[in-house]
Amino acid sequence: MSDDEKPAGPARSGRPRSGPVKPGLPSAVAACAVALALPWSHPAAAGAAPDPDVRYVALGDSRATGSPQDLLSIRDGCFRTSDAYPQIVADALSVDSYVSRACAGAKTENITTTPQFTVTGPQPPQIGALQPDTTLVTVSIGGNDIAWSSLVEPCYTPAPGFDAKCRSDATTARRMTDALTVLGPKVSATLAAIAAKSPAATVLLVGHGGIFGDRGCWPYVPTSDADAAFVVQFFVRMNAVLADAARANGARFVDVAAAAVGHDACAGPDRRWFEGLVPRSFTMPLHPTHEGHRAMASLVVATLP
Repeated sequence: MSDDEKPAGPARSGRPRSGPVKPGLPSAVAACAVALALPWSHPAAAGAAPDPDVRYVALGDSRATGSPQDLLSIRDGCFRTSDAYPQIVADALSVDSYVSRACAGAKTENITTTPQFTVTGPQPPQIGALQPDTTLVTVSIGGNDIAWSSLVEPCYTPAPGFDAKCRSDATTARRMTDALTVLGPKVSATLAAIAAKSPAATVLLVGHGGIFGDRGCWPYVPTSDADAAFVVQFFVRMNAVLADAARANGARFVDVAAAAVGHDACAGPDRRWFEGLVPRSFTMPLHPTHEGHRAMASLVVATLP
Protein backbone atom coordinates (compact mmCIF):
# COMPACT_ATOMS: atom_id res chain seq x y z
CA MET A 1 0.00 0.00 0.00
CA SER A 2 1.50 3.32 -1.05
CA ASP A 3 2.07 6.30 1.21
CA ASP A 4 -1.10 8.02 -0.07
CA GLU A 5 -3.32 4.96 -0.52
CA LYS A 6 -4.70 3.83 2.80
CA PRO A 7 -7.96 3.10 4.57
CA ALA A 8 -9.53 6.44 5.49
CA GLY A 9 -10.75 6.62 9.08
CA PRO A 10 -10.84 4.01 11.81
CA ALA A 11 -12.37 0.58 11.24
CA ARG A 12 -15.94 0.28 12.48
CA SER A 13 -18.64 -2.33 12.55
CA GLY A 14 -21.57 -2.09 10.17
CA ARG A 15 -23.60 -4.00 7.62
CA PRO A 16 -21.35 -4.75 4.64
CA ARG A 17 -22.68 -3.95 1.22
CA SER A 18 -22.19 -6.44 -1.58
CA GLY A 19 -23.42 -4.29 -4.50
CA PRO A 20 -21.54 -1.66 -6.50
CA VAL A 21 -21.19 1.89 -5.19
CA LYS A 22 -23.96 3.42 -7.28
CA PRO A 23 -26.90 1.72 -5.51
CA GLY A 24 -25.08 1.32 -2.19
CA LEU A 25 -24.29 4.91 -1.26
CA PRO A 26 -27.56 6.59 -0.15
CA SER A 27 -27.50 5.61 3.55
CA ALA A 28 -23.86 6.57 3.89
CA VAL A 29 -24.55 9.81 2.04
CA ALA A 30 -27.38 10.70 4.43
CA ALA A 31 -25.16 10.12 7.46
CA CYS A 32 -22.34 12.11 5.92
CA ALA A 33 -24.57 15.03 5.01
CA VAL A 34 -25.51 15.33 8.68
CA ALA A 35 -21.90 14.97 9.77
CA LEU A 36 -20.61 17.60 7.38
CA ALA A 37 -23.33 20.03 8.46
CA LEU A 38 -22.07 20.00 12.05
CA PRO A 39 -19.51 22.48 13.41
CA TRP A 40 -16.06 21.47 12.24
CA SER A 41 -14.78 18.17 13.52
CA HIS A 42 -12.93 15.37 11.81
CA PRO A 43 -15.63 13.70 9.68
CA ALA A 44 -14.29 10.21 10.36
CA ALA A 45 -15.41 10.65 13.96
CA ALA A 46 -18.81 12.11 13.09
CA GLY A 47 -20.79 8.87 12.91
CA ALA A 48 -20.90 7.85 9.24
CA ALA A 49 -21.41 4.14 8.66
CA PRO A 50 -18.43 2.41 7.05
CA ASP A 51 -18.75 1.31 3.45
CA PRO A 52 -16.28 -1.45 2.57
CA ASP A 53 -17.39 -1.37 -1.07
CA VAL A 54 -16.30 2.22 -1.76
CA ARG A 55 -12.88 2.42 -3.39
CA TYR A 56 -12.18 6.08 -3.99
CA VAL A 57 -9.62 7.84 -6.21
CA ALA A 58 -9.25 11.64 -6.32
CA LEU A 59 -7.77 13.26 -9.42
CA GLY A 60 -7.13 16.84 -10.40
CA ASP A 61 -5.33 20.07 -9.67
CA SER A 62 -4.64 22.31 -6.67
CA ARG A 63 -8.32 22.78 -5.81
CA ALA A 64 -8.23 19.13 -4.74
CA THR A 65 -4.91 19.21 -2.88
CA GLY A 66 -5.91 21.19 0.20
CA SER A 67 -4.97 24.43 1.92
CA PRO A 68 -1.39 24.26 3.24
CA GLN A 69 -2.15 24.64 6.94
CA ASP A 70 0.52 22.05 7.76
CA LEU A 71 3.59 22.46 5.60
CA LEU A 72 4.96 19.12 6.81
CA SER A 73 2.07 17.31 5.14
CA ILE A 74 3.06 18.48 1.66
CA ARG A 75 4.19 15.47 -0.35
CA ASP A 76 5.67 14.73 -3.75
CA GLY A 77 5.74 18.38 -4.80
CA CYS A 78 1.97 18.22 -5.37
CA PHE A 79 0.99 20.11 -2.20
CA ARG A 80 -1.47 17.45 -1.03
CA THR A 81 -2.54 18.07 2.55
CA SER A 82 -4.80 16.42 5.09
CA ASP A 83 -7.62 18.99 4.80
CA ALA A 84 -8.22 18.58 1.07
CA TYR A 85 -11.87 18.03 0.20
CA PRO A 86 -11.21 14.50 -1.17
CA GLN A 87 -9.65 13.47 2.15
CA ILE A 88 -12.69 14.86 4.00
CA VAL A 89 -15.01 12.93 1.68
CA ALA A 90 -12.99 9.73 2.15
CA ASP A 91 -13.07 10.06 5.92
CA ALA A 92 -16.77 10.91 6.00
CA LEU A 93 -17.68 7.89 3.86
CA SER A 94 -15.28 5.57 5.73
CA VAL A 95 -14.21 4.19 2.39
CA ASP A 96 -12.45 0.88 1.95
CA SER A 97 -9.54 2.57 0.17
CA TYR A 98 -8.59 6.08 -0.84
CA VAL A 99 -5.81 7.45 -2.99
CA SER A 100 -5.31 11.02 -4.13
CA ARG A 101 -3.24 11.73 -7.22
CA ALA A 102 -4.35 15.39 -7.38
CA CYS A 103 -1.40 17.67 -7.98
CA ALA A 104 -1.05 21.45 -7.93
CA GLY A 105 -0.64 22.77 -11.45
CA ALA A 106 -2.15 19.72 -13.16
CA LYS A 107 -3.77 19.97 -16.58
CA THR A 108 -6.02 17.47 -18.31
CA GLU A 109 -3.06 15.79 -20.02
CA ASN A 110 -1.44 15.20 -16.62
CA ILE A 111 -4.44 13.08 -15.73
CA THR A 112 -4.44 11.01 -18.88
CA THR A 113 -1.12 10.84 -20.73
CA THR A 114 1.63 13.23 -19.65
CA PRO A 115 3.86 13.07 -16.54
CA GLN A 116 3.80 16.25 -14.47
CA PHE A 117 7.11 17.74 -13.37
CA THR A 118 7.19 19.09 -9.81
CA VAL A 119 9.84 20.46 -7.45
CA THR A 120 10.42 16.95 -6.09
CA GLY A 121 10.42 15.13 -9.41
CA PRO A 122 8.02 13.88 -12.07
CA GLN A 123 4.57 12.56 -11.22
CA PRO A 124 3.15 9.85 -13.50
CA PRO A 125 -0.21 10.40 -15.23
CA GLN A 126 -2.84 10.39 -12.51
CA ILE A 127 -5.08 7.92 -14.32
CA GLY A 128 -2.68 5.15 -13.34
CA ALA A 129 -4.27 5.13 -9.88
CA LEU A 130 -7.59 3.93 -11.32
CA GLN A 131 -8.48 0.25 -11.24
CA PRO A 132 -11.35 -1.75 -12.78
CA ASP A 133 -12.86 -2.08 -9.29
CA THR A 134 -12.62 1.63 -8.43
CA THR A 135 -16.13 2.73 -7.44
CA LEU A 136 -15.81 6.48 -6.83
CA VAL A 137 -13.75 9.12 -8.65
CA THR A 138 -13.70 12.89 -8.11
CA VAL A 139 -12.07 15.17 -10.66
CA SER A 140 -11.12 18.85 -10.32
CA ILE A 141 -9.55 19.97 -13.57
CA GLY A 142 -9.61 22.54 -16.36
CA GLY A 143 -8.49 25.75 -14.71
CA ASN A 144 -4.83 25.32 -15.59
CA ASP A 145 -5.65 24.24 -19.14
CA ILE A 146 -7.03 27.69 -19.87
CA ALA A 147 -4.91 29.62 -17.31
CA TRP A 148 -8.11 31.22 -16.03
CA SER A 149 -6.33 33.61 -13.67
CA SER A 150 -4.57 35.24 -16.64
CA LEU A 151 -7.91 35.66 -18.38
CA VAL A 152 -9.28 37.80 -15.54
CA GLU A 153 -6.11 39.82 -14.94
CA PRO A 154 -7.29 42.67 -17.19
CA CYS A 155 -10.05 43.23 -14.63
CA TYR A 156 -7.66 44.09 -11.79
CA THR A 157 -7.09 47.69 -10.74
CA PRO A 158 -3.96 49.22 -9.17
CA ALA A 159 -5.88 51.00 -6.39
CA PRO A 160 -9.35 51.01 -4.84
CA GLY A 161 -12.00 53.03 -6.59
CA PHE A 162 -10.72 52.40 -10.11
CA ASP A 163 -12.62 50.57 -12.84
CA ALA A 164 -10.62 48.57 -15.40
CA LYS A 165 -13.80 48.07 -17.50
CA CYS A 166 -12.62 44.65 -18.66
CA ARG A 167 -16.26 43.80 -19.23
CA SER A 168 -16.20 46.09 -22.24
CA ASP A 169 -12.86 44.94 -23.64
CA ALA A 170 -13.22 42.93 -26.85
CA THR A 171 -9.82 41.27 -26.48
CA THR A 172 -10.64 39.97 -22.99
CA ALA A 173 -13.99 38.65 -24.19
CA ARG A 174 -12.42 36.91 -27.19
CA ARG A 175 -9.69 35.28 -25.08
CA MET A 176 -12.29 33.93 -22.66
CA THR A 177 -14.46 32.54 -25.46
CA ASP A 178 -11.50 30.95 -27.22
CA ALA A 179 -10.34 29.32 -23.98
CA LEU A 180 -13.74 27.83 -23.21
CA THR A 181 -14.06 26.52 -26.76
CA VAL A 182 -10.85 24.54 -26.28
CA LEU A 183 -11.67 23.41 -22.75
CA GLY A 184 -14.76 21.33 -23.49
CA PRO A 185 -13.12 18.68 -25.70
CA LYS A 186 -10.17 18.35 -23.31
CA VAL A 187 -12.33 17.70 -20.27
CA SER A 188 -14.63 15.40 -22.23
CA ALA A 189 -11.68 13.29 -23.39
CA THR A 190 -10.40 13.11 -19.82
CA LEU A 191 -13.73 11.90 -18.48
CA ALA A 192 -14.00 9.34 -21.28
CA ALA A 193 -10.56 7.97 -20.38
CA ILE A 194 -11.57 7.71 -16.72
CA ALA A 195 -14.77 5.86 -17.63
CA ALA A 196 -12.83 3.43 -19.81
CA LYS A 197 -10.36 2.68 -17.02
CA SER A 198 -12.97 2.34 -14.24
CA PRO A 199 -16.31 1.59 -15.94
CA ALA A 200 -18.16 0.79 -12.69
CA ALA A 201 -17.17 4.02 -10.95
CA THR A 202 -19.38 6.94 -10.08
CA VAL A 203 -17.45 9.92 -11.49
CA LEU A 204 -17.97 13.43 -10.12
CA LEU A 205 -16.58 16.46 -11.93
CA VAL A 206 -16.19 19.30 -9.44
CA GLY A 207 -16.98 22.73 -10.87
CA HIS A 208 -15.06 26.00 -10.75
CA GLY A 209 -16.02 29.41 -9.44
CA GLY A 210 -16.92 30.81 -6.05
CA ILE A 211 -13.88 33.06 -5.62
CA PHE A 212 -15.57 36.08 -7.21
CA GLY A 213 -18.91 37.51 -6.12
CA ASP A 214 -20.94 40.50 -7.25
CA ARG A 215 -18.52 43.07 -5.84
CA GLY A 216 -14.84 43.82 -5.58
CA CYS A 217 -12.92 44.35 -2.34
CA TRP A 218 -9.49 45.78 -3.02
CA PRO A 219 -6.82 44.36 -2.62
CA TYR A 220 -8.36 40.90 -2.07
CA VAL A 221 -10.53 41.05 -5.18
CA PRO A 222 -9.07 44.14 -6.85
CA THR A 223 -11.87 44.85 -9.32
CA SER A 224 -14.80 47.20 -9.67
CA ASP A 225 -18.16 45.74 -8.74
CA ALA A 226 -19.22 45.68 -12.39
CA ASP A 227 -16.09 43.80 -13.46
CA ALA A 228 -16.46 41.35 -10.57
CA ALA A 229 -19.95 40.51 -11.84
CA PHE A 230 -18.48 40.06 -15.33
CA VAL A 231 -15.96 37.53 -13.98
CA VAL A 232 -18.79 35.66 -12.24
CA GLN A 233 -20.49 35.30 -15.61
CA PHE A 234 -17.27 33.91 -17.08
CA PHE A 235 -17.38 31.14 -14.47
CA VAL A 236 -21.06 30.54 -15.25
CA ARG A 237 -20.00 29.88 -18.84
CA MET A 238 -17.06 27.74 -17.75
CA ASN A 239 -19.27 25.61 -15.53
CA ALA A 240 -21.74 25.14 -18.38
CA VAL A 241 -18.87 23.71 -20.46
CA LEU A 242 -17.87 21.40 -17.61
CA ALA A 243 -21.43 20.28 -16.94
CA ASP A 244 -21.92 19.47 -20.64
CA ALA A 245 -18.73 17.39 -20.64
CA ALA A 246 -19.91 15.53 -17.54
CA ARG A 247 -23.32 14.73 -19.03
CA ALA A 248 -21.78 13.55 -22.29
CA ASN A 249 -19.60 11.03 -20.45
CA GLY A 250 -21.94 9.68 -17.79
CA ALA A 251 -20.40 11.74 -14.96
CA ARG A 252 -22.11 13.97 -12.39
CA PHE A 253 -21.37 17.67 -12.09
CA VAL A 254 -20.80 19.24 -8.66
CA ASP A 255 -21.93 22.88 -8.79
CA VAL A 256 -19.60 24.68 -6.39
CA ALA A 257 -20.28 28.20 -7.67
CA ALA A 258 -24.04 28.14 -7.00
CA ALA A 259 -23.54 27.01 -3.42
CA ALA A 260 -20.72 29.50 -2.86
CA VAL A 261 -22.83 32.63 -3.37
CA GLY A 262 -22.12 34.80 -0.33
CA HIS A 263 -18.96 32.83 0.47
CA ASP A 264 -16.63 34.50 -2.05
CA ALA A 265 -13.24 36.03 -1.27
CA CYS A 266 -14.85 39.32 -0.19
CA ALA A 267 -16.96 37.63 2.51
CA GLY A 268 -16.17 37.87 6.19
CA PRO A 269 -13.89 35.35 7.90
CA ASP A 270 -16.85 33.34 9.20
CA ARG A 271 -18.32 32.94 5.71
CA ARG A 272 -15.37 32.94 3.30
CA TRP A 273 -14.77 29.70 1.37
CA PHE A 274 -12.09 31.14 -0.92
CA GLU A 275 -9.19 33.51 -0.71
CA GLY A 276 -8.63 36.24 -3.27
CA LEU A 277 -5.57 37.52 -5.04
CA VAL A 278 -4.19 38.60 -1.65
CA PRO A 279 -4.97 35.84 0.86
CA ARG A 280 -5.89 36.47 4.49
CA SER A 281 -4.88 33.02 5.68
CA PHE A 282 -2.33 30.31 4.88
CA THR A 283 -4.45 29.41 1.85
CA MET A 284 -2.89 29.91 -1.57
CA PRO A 285 -4.21 32.92 -3.51
CA LEU A 286 -7.41 32.21 -5.47
CA HIS A 287 -7.97 28.84 -3.79
CA PRO A 288 -10.41 27.26 -1.33
CA THR A 289 -9.88 27.86 2.38
CA HIS A 290 -10.08 25.17 5.05
CA GLU A 291 -13.81 25.88 5.37
CA GLY A 292 -14.10 25.93 1.60
CA HIS A 293 -12.72 22.41 1.37
CA ARG A 294 -15.19 21.27 3.99
CA ALA A 295 -18.03 22.88 2.03
CA MET A 296 -16.84 21.29 -1.21
CA ALA A 297 -16.73 17.90 0.50
CA SER A 298 -20.33 18.37 1.59
CA LEU A 299 -21.34 19.23 -1.98
CA VAL A 300 -19.57 16.12 -3.31
CA VAL A 301 -21.36 13.90 -0.81
CA ALA A 302 -24.71 15.53 -1.61
CA THR A 303 -24.19 14.87 -5.35
CA LEU A 304 -23.61 11.16 -4.92
CA PRO A 305 -26.44 8.92 -6.13
